[in-house]
Amino acid sequence: MKILSARQYNCSLKVTIQQTGRMNFTDDTAKALALTPNKGVKFFMEGEPEQLCMAIVDEPDEDCFQIRKSGAYYYVAAQLLFDELNVDYKTFTVYYDLVRCVAYDEPAGGQSFKMNQRTIKKRAHENDIE
Repeated sequence: MKILSARQYNCSLKVTIQQTGRMNFTDDTAKALALTPNKGVKFFMEGEPEQLCMAIVDEPDEDCFQIRKSGAYYYVAAQLLFDELNVDYKTFTVYYDLVRCVAYDEPAGGQSFKMNQRTIKKRAHENDIE
């Protein structure tokens, strides 16, 4: 028997793609993943159809994006990646819910997650010119 403890599922892990193309970690996500600036993020595609996934890597290699810290927040500068994947972060607020995927840990070299995308149309500001 395997107990599915509420402690394991007490926080929703999320990242947001900012208008600059930076991927920001929510505060709860940064704490749950024990992020530090010396860790990295490795992105990969998996499944049919292909889905974006990521791994938090303790010892980054040349395939990793460096985790950076600005004030109390952690982020990854991955604008070119999201541009290549045609993620429209300028028109939409783009969130990814992270779903733990232990099966990918070993091949990816770190704690792995599927990235389930959600988008919300950005509100038009009064001063925006169409």
